[in-house]
Amino acid sequence: MGSQNLPLVSIITPSFNQAAFIRQTIESVRSQDYPYIEHIVVDGGSTDGTLEILQEYAHEKQRFRFVSEPDRGQSHAINKGLALAKGQIIGWLNSDDKYLNGAVGKAISALQTNPQWSMVYGNALHINAEDKITSVYPTKPFSRQALFLFCIICQPTAFIRKEVFQAVGGVDENLHYCMDYDLWMRLSKTHQVGYIHDFLAASRLHAACKSVALEVDLGLPEILLASVRHFGTVANHWLYHFLTHYPNKGVFWYLDLFKSHRVFGNTPLLVDSNRHASFWVPPRYRMHLYVDPAQPMHALVIKGINTLFNQPVHVHVMVDQVPTAHHVIPAGHFETSIVFPVTTPNAVVELVCSRQQILPETEMAASIGTVSFQVQNAMPLSAQEYQFYLEYKKNPRDVANWLLKNRQPVPSL
Repeated sequence: MGSQNLPLVSIITPSFNQAAFIRQTIESVRSQDYPYIEHIVVDGGSTDGTLEILQEYAHEKQRFRFVSEPDRGQSHAINKGLALAKGQIIGWLNSDDKYLNGAVGKAISALQTNPQWSMVYGNALHINAEDKITSVYPTKPFSRQALFLFCIICQPTAFIRKEVFQAVGGVDENLHYCMDYDLWMRLSKTHQVGYIHDFLAASRLHAACKSVALEVDLGLPEILLASVRHFGTVANHWLYHFLTHYPNKGVFWYLDLFKSHRVFGNTPLLVDSNRHASFWVPPRYRMHLYVDPAQPMHALVIKGINTLFNQPVHVHVMVDQVPTAHHVIPAGHFETSIVFPVTTPNAVVELVCSRQQILPETEMAASIGTVSFQVQNAMPLSAQEYQFYLEYKKNPRDVANWLLKNRQPVPSL
């Protein structure tokens, strides 16, 4: 393969306050034996000494360029770099990761040998802040089914033809955690993705990196969003991972997130209610529900505080003005479930309370009138959701195993 046939490769590095690692990142690009590389660092206005490091390389204008200015985050920075890139092939290397020796040459050789591939990736290592290898990234040969189950592509090992990267719209700037996973999903719908067995990069995991610090609060919602958007559902693997690693997030946190992304299907939703902003509910606590008759409501779960009376409050449950059930709200802090069916699409559920009281004037009683108790969470659940709820309350760490046995997602591949 003659050098005249080799394409220019543009390596894009989004950067923000990574002075501890960015020199290693830059040097890993500089040490590549591939002759035609430009390295573009898109810095978000770092204040930790990163800029001084970047300026040390600024004289290498043919091989190194950088911009440093406020941006809208990592995804925006990557797209800025894509617009600046002159190369036919794009590599994306974060400012705390690094290439292994020969990575670029191996990737380009694979792309030239397989012109039908729009992208290629390889194997990767995990390293820590001290540069020690901690594990091997669980990469697999590419298939859409494997990608659905897990992000099998370690992002710094990926090299993409620029015209394809642009054709799929670059990186989704609304995503700030799994923008790479989303990109692989979009790209692989219409383009071939290749895999080589070579180890190409080291992905650094440390306390401050996004993959660690924001894994559950930002990571899981974005993974659910991207999976549902591109596959129509989410794999049990992802849910199992988060449920086993973060059981203390709480059952309502998970159920609310699962409802938002239809993890258990088109389950009942609370559209609105007459609960006050202070969480107090009037003696006729009214909830408007949306119910898919194919996934009827099985139970209503309520979490709240009943402290006005120091004794239980009896409630009569009405569904579309028809008496349906009777329940007792315990005194003090409570979490209770009322099992009754709702099948009508737009239902009104009322809890008619046996006790009511006007709050002291200090709590602006005049603006909310009489109340019965406070409701922090009220959630209508399908039968499967309710079983998840019961299993979670029984043992949060075991609910993931229950989910593997009882949920069977069917992705649109």
